[in-house]
Order: sequence, then structure tokens, then C-alpha cells
Amino acid sequence: PVAPLYNAALGHRWAKRLLAGPVGMVDSPRLSRARLDKQLKAWGVSDATPTTLGRLTAAQQANSVVLVQDAFTSYFEAKLVMDVIELLERLDVRVFVAPFAPNGKPLHVQGFLGAFERTAAKQAERLRTLADFGVPLVGIDPAMTLTYRQEYVKALGEAAVPEVQLLPEWLDARAADLAPAGLALDDPGYRLLAHCTEKTNAPGTPKAWQRLFAAFGLELEVVATGCCGMSGTYGHEARNLDTSKAIYAQSWQPRVEDPANAGRLLATGYSCRSQARRLSDTTLAHPLQGLLEALRRAG
Repeated sequence: PVAPLYNAALGHRWAKRLLAGPVGMVDSPRLSRARLDKQLKAWGVSDATPTTLGRLTAAQQANSVVLVQDAFTSYFEAKLVMDVIELLERLDVRVFVAPFAPNGKPLHVQGFLGAFERTAAKQAERLRTLADFGVPLVGIDPAMTLTYRQEYVKALGEAAVPEVQLLPEWLDARAADLAPAGLALDDPGYRLLAHCTEKTNAPGTPKAWQRLFAAFGLELEVVATGCCGMSGTYGHEARNLDTSKAIYAQSWQPRVEDPANAGRLLATGYSCRSQARRLSDTTLAHPLQGLLEALRRAG
């Protein structure tokens, strides 16, 4: 509800000086004008609750998924969440959305480990309640989703943390069944820029994305890149700005700004897409947005 006011305030010089000075933050991203909750209600997408999941038959459970929200995509890239849901429902997957709750990743990054552990314990309990119904839990942003299998497990122990899969992990196992038979899509020759945390901690994901696209008859070339230089809030901290720009210039900037890549680059990480908007004035799509666009063109 406060997005218009918040976004307008960020455009004022005094706000930028205040954030860059006492607060130490620069280039803060704008909130999405689109309201995810309103759109989900309009589409009839149900919240994932014990009641809604408990009504499903075994066959319905096998064809359903629970999207676990993260603050970055739900509040700064709401259109991406909408596009992911539209794509999955086009492929006859029933989507439930877990009510938003913070997962504590920023607390961990900034060293507030006690607060992180308390937040993690609450979120793990919420997700464990949903996981008991047998519907897969899946997250959109790789860095936020990997928090559940790394920082959560370290803080709470493996038994306390339910499995939350990355999108490519969950889709890879279903790719052959999801792609409609006889589908012929125009292939723009997409190129994948993977999140560095995702490549390091889930190294099979670039290949999983390629297999998914191949199931739809599309080529997906994995582009070799290092870190984009954003790394969550790191690139927004005023003290890190020059370093963030230097890292981005090493491998991301030449590829993002290469005219041959226009309209072809897909990026898995929110941080990476945010960095490209900030430093190259370029909007990069998520892989599932690229796939959705190909399906839309085919009618």
C-alpha cells in the first residue's frame, strides 16, 4: 500500500543523501507497484494452509506445488511471481502460495545470529506444517531458497528443517511431463546467467535449466560469469559501491551490454537482475519468464 509514497520518496535528492550518509545505503530498489496479494486473489490462487492442502487427494497432491515467498521477489519483483504462477498453471500445475513470512537471510548476512535463529525456528515450523501434506515446497530466488538447506540446517539441525527445492530442481524431475506434446516454439537462443551462490551450492542447476528448456524444444546456452557484485545488500552499501561496480565490470557488464545478447539473456538471481538494472539500465528476465514468453508467442 505504501509503494507509491516510498518510491516517490526515494526519487528525492534529500532522501538519497540521507540514505547514503547516515544510513549508508545507495540505489535502494523501488517496491513493485503491482500488488501480488490482490492479483493472487483475482486469479483465485489459494494460500497454502493446512486446510487447503488437507483437502487434496493423492492425485491432486502429485500435481500441485507450494511456492515459498521471499521478500525480494514478492515485494520488489511481484511481476516475476505472477509470471511463474501463470506459467505453471498453463502447464496444468496447481499452485498454492505460502503466506509470506521472513526467512531471516538478511539478519544472518548482517551478523544478527540470535535474531536469525529465532526467525528461522518460526519459519521452519510454518513450513514443516505445510510439508506434512506431501506437496513440494519450492522457492523462486536461489540465494533465499538455499538458506533453508544451509543456514537453517546449521542453526536448527537437519531434522527441524523441511525440504524447500529450487525451481530448476523441482522442474527438472517433471520436465518431460510438463511440456505439451507436439509443441513447436520459436527459439530465440536464450543464454543463462546463473547466480553465483546457486552455481556453487547447487552446481547441477544450470544443467537442469538446460534440460527443462530442451524439453520444450528450446536451446539454453550457459554463459560463464563470476559474481555480479550485488550479493544481497552488499552492493547497496555505500562503502562497497566502488567494489560492487568493479566486480560487475569483470564478467557481467560486457555480456549484459553486448548488443548480440539483447533480449536473449536470462538471469536466475534477484540480486543479479537488480545489478543489471542499476548499472546497465537493462531488465533481465528470469528463465521461467523467458519460457513463458515463448509459450505466449506460440499462442
